[in-house]
Amino acid sequence: RRVREAVVSTQSTGDGVLSLDKKRLQLQKAMDERKYDIHIHKDMLSQQIKHASTEKGKISAELHERCSQIDKLRKRYEIVMTAMAPPEGEEEHSAAYYVISAAQEKEALQREGDELDANIRKAEKEIHALENTIKVMNARNSMYRSNFTKVEQSSEDLEEERTLEEQRRAVMDKYKYKRRQVRELQEDLDAMSRTYDNLSAEEATITGQVGDAESRLELGKKQHSDQMSKLDRVSKQLVRYAREVRANKGKTTHTKEEDDIDVRDMADFNKSISKDLVGSIQSYPEAFSTLSNLLYQANIPIPSVTGPGTGDMLDVLPLEP
Repeated sequence: RRVREAVVSTQSTGDGVLSLDKKRLQLQKAMDERKYDIHIHKDMLSQQIKHASTEKGKISAELHERCSQIDKLRKRYEIVMTAMAPPEGEEEHSAAYYVISAAQEKEALQREGDELDANIRKAEKEIHALENTIKVMNARNSMYRSNFTKVEQSSEDLEEERTLEEQRRAVMDKYKYKRRQVRELQEDLDAMSRTYDNLSAEEATITGQVGDAESRLELGKKQHSDQMSKLDRVSKQLVRYAREVRANKGKTTHTKEEDDIDVRDMADFNKSISKDLVGSIQSYPEAFSTLSNLLYQANIPIPSVTGPGTGDMLDVLPLEP
């Protein structure tokens, strides 16, 4: 019996050891798979970090380039504003003054360029005439020498003549090269002058537009602030008056006076909108004519705008019968 129990105990112990070995193998396999997954995930993270570093470098380079462009534009704007600023003690001129001055300078440069072109063409004609004269004189001198003097092929005079002829050819080649250089430089100068004139005109136009836009913006901000303060005060007064009128008449709904105030408020609103529209497009005749016809058809008075910056109110033009 004891032997049987020992055998059973041995078998159960063996089964336990076998099951533990199986669990150990399973755990080892799971650990290997987990390590492989961790390795793959680590490689993916490394690739992502590398890609992020590359993108960071690109974004940093693009940011640096844009910052440099902004700095260049700012410096160019400062140079333009400094160049257009009047000297100390002199009054500041308008954009139209600088446009007119640039046009006058352009016209003067154009006249000077025309005169230089005329002088160059005249000089070229004279040079061409001199070249023809030199050719004729050389031909006649050659004929004269050949008629009266026969030199030996090995004489010193013939060698000297050949040397002088080579020198003359070298000088003429150099002269033609210099002449071609002068013509090319003149063409480059004309192109640069035209480019400078175009850039100056564009710069003056942009500067004028910027100045007008800034002045209009400041004026609009000031008018908006004034209108908002006035509207707040009027709204408070209207509320107080409405309460008083309702209390006096013993009503809780809108009274005729409030309806009349609403109608007047709407009329003032239409007048303000018409004024803003006319003030915005008064420099565009076609648009102004179209707006006038539309206001006339809607039976809305057409406001007339006074000069900008005077602070005067807008007058209302009567409708034509």
